[in-house]
Amino acid sequence: MRVEICVEKLSGHDTEGKLGKIEVAVGDEIKSGDLLFAIESGKGSVKSKSKYDGKVVEIAAKTGDTLKKGAVVLVIEGQASQENTRVSSADAKPQGYSFGIAKPKKEVITADIAIVGGGPGGYVAAIRGAQLGKRVVLIEEDRMGGTCLNYGCIPTKALAHSTKVLRHIQDAENYGFNVASFDINMERVIERKSEVVDTLVGGIEHLMEANDIQVVKGTALLESDTQIKVENKKVSATINFENLIIATGSEVSYINIEGHDLDSIITSKDALELKEVPKSITIIGGGVIGMEFAFIFNALGSEVHVIEYLPEILALLDQDAADVIRASADAKGIKVHAGACAAGIYETENQMMMTSYQKEGQMHYVATEKVMMAVGRKARIENLNLEKLGVDLNERENGIKVDAHMRTTNERIYAIGDVTNIVQLAHVASHQGIVAVECIAGLDSEMHYDLIPSAIFTSPEVGHVGLTEKSAADQGLDIKVSHFHFAANGKSVAMGETEGFVKIISSPETETILGATIVGANGTDMIATLSNLIADATKLEAAAKIIYAHPTAAESVHEAILGALDRGLHNA
Repeated sequence: MRVEICVEKLSGHDTEGKLGKIEVAVGDEIKSGDLLFAIESGKGSVKSKSKYDGKVVEIAAKTGDTLKKGAVVLVIEGQASQENTRVSSADAKPQGYSFGIAKPKKEVITADIAIVGGGPGGYVAAIRGAQLGKRVVLIEEDRMGGTCLNYGCIPTKALAHSTKVLRHIQDAENYGFNVASFDINMERVIERKSEVVDTLVGGIEHLMEANDIQVVKGTALLESDTQIKVENKKVSATINFENLIIATGSEVSYINIEGHDLDSIITSKDALELKEVPKSITIIGGGVIGMEFAFIFNALGSEVHVIEYLPEILALLDQDAADVIRASADAKGIKVHAGACAAGIYETENQMMMTSYQKEGQMHYVATEKVMMAVGRKARIENLNLEKLGVDLNERENGIKVDAHMRTTNERIYAIGDVTNIVQLAHVASHQGIVAVECIAGLDSEMHYDLIPSAIFTSPEVGHVGLTEKSAADQGLDIKVSHFHFAANGKSVAMGETEGFVKIISSPETETILGATIVGANGTDMIATLSNLIADATKLEAAAKIIYAHPTAAESVHEAILGALDRGLHNA
């Protein structure tokens, strides 16, 4: 049977690409796995490999041709059964009626490592496994990139950047520009967010192909500690594996109050798809997710209320850092109700949402157009058959129990990311994935959690690493605290972004940095410098000799280090 080999995939979401070198010639015998050609586009290169045995009978394109999806490159004599092939019309045979019913193709896959979940933990683990020469299969039921890329970190930051542009427009007069009027096109804001996400999802898909990682779409059914079943419309796959990595992530948590299950309540995922800016919104939860969205909605023009159970927002930060964010929220009109216990949510007759909360023994009520639940996330551990697999939960029974090598109580099975509920951060999941795969490969690798940086994209931003004053006090450590405020930094003054400071916690005994917090513009980027200094146990004297470019906001890091040595140059 004559079969046409077509351009089936392009890198990212490109619609056309340039044909690279064709690796075969007319008359060549090809086998499954042979490289046929590559298609190059603006976002990378995608290799096309044979999925069957056959003979090349025609080359329909030449190197350098610009081709769209579906364009024919080769024609072979062989058995067609894959998505990137199609039977030539001359040889096509009538298939008859299926009445919409088609049986999935049965497939048996053998892998050294099977990974359930294609988020920042799973896909990074897959790449590292391929680098170490392992046969890796990854099962993902939704889109590559997981919650972080599709419904969390990345889209939230895309919206945050859109609102940063908006604030610059609103403040344009301060910089010498008169902007007579502007409109907020929320549909375009959401569209741009989706474009960012789609580009990055396409990049991960390309990385899977480039590293020869087989991706199976569908829900994984864990049959045993050696076998997984996955079934979708096209494939009914049985995956036999040597080792398994569970990377199923987390899902939104709800507090069990009256009305918590109302359909009209939105989550962070729902908020990312709103095509109209709500006139008002109540956010239950003043942690990282809640406060990031509070600043986003506030910038877009919503009246924002935040109900936080603890005495202050962003409770993991030291008070001085949280105070800067609280002052910024107050100045922008965000109404924070801290030390308040949400009691119930009700729908009113005029299509508003009424939230009740108790504070200092009195009941209060807030009526807004929308209510968003932002009280954290819980590990996705249901339907994993963990007991059947011999995998235990942690002592709190809210995550999978693992050791420093990410190994569970079943030595064949590992767990990484939010499903372990150790630290629910994407960069932690990625590093845990690397550790798990390296241990499977026999390398000496283990996780350490003492130097995990955190990034909070409020306005201004917060970056933190290492100890806080609170945690140092809990450990009974002798510390010295040094601050340098951005109001005394030339670049920050020039940008008009003088909120916040660089704070360094050091040890007088070891003369090293133990922790650092940066509250201010680009603080989430600059914290990496201090992470490196702490990780290398760099002495303060040595750190002070590092030259920072002028004028940059990063000079504030240098000034804070000098302050720890009692010789700050620009402190008043």
